[in-house]
Parts: sequence; C-alpha cells; structure tokens
Amino acid sequence: MTKTVNEKRAKTVFAELVGRVSNKKETVIVEQHGKPVVAMIDFDRYQLLTEKRKSRFNVLNRVWAKTQAKSARIAYQDATHAVNLVRSSSSRSHRRRSA
Repeated sequence: MTKTVNEKRAKTVFAELVGRVSNKKETVIVEQHGKPVVAMIDFDRYQLLTEKRKSRFNVLNRVWAKTQAKSARIAYQDATHAVNLVRSSSSRSHRRRSA
C-alpha cells in the first residue's frame, strides 16, 4: 500500500512513517507543494532495486567493453541484444512477483 503525505505532516509523524515503511512494508510518498519529492521504501526493497540497477549497468558495461573496437553496425547489434536480455530478465522477474 502507498501512503502520500505532505512535507509538514511527514515531519510531524516521521517516526510513525518509518514504522509503517519498515514494519508494514508500505511505501510513503512525501510531497512538497503538491509534488512528490521523496519516496520512503523499506531497506530490503531498496537493496533489491539497487542490485537490479547494478546488474543492468554491468550488462551495458560488458557490451561497451566488447564493442569499442567494432564497427557501428556491429556495436548497435550487440547493444540491441544486451537491451533485449535486460528487458527479458526484467519481465521474468516482474512475472514472478505478480504470480
């Protein structure tokens, strides 16, 4: 569940929000002047998102290292293949969470 609070309210009930995020695994969005500026998520989810991002950049870095000396056409093909791998990996993990 996602809860949205304004900045002033978040300051007042910060400890409560931390409890909701850490114990109930809720997400809290803090708004400033009606616009979302901060998302509070539990640390396990943060670590998962960080690892996924790191993994995706590792794929791109490997492609970059392999394609520096290649022609633009071959580099494009390799990059397209890498993007498709990341997308299929992402959709598989999304399907697992949905099931």
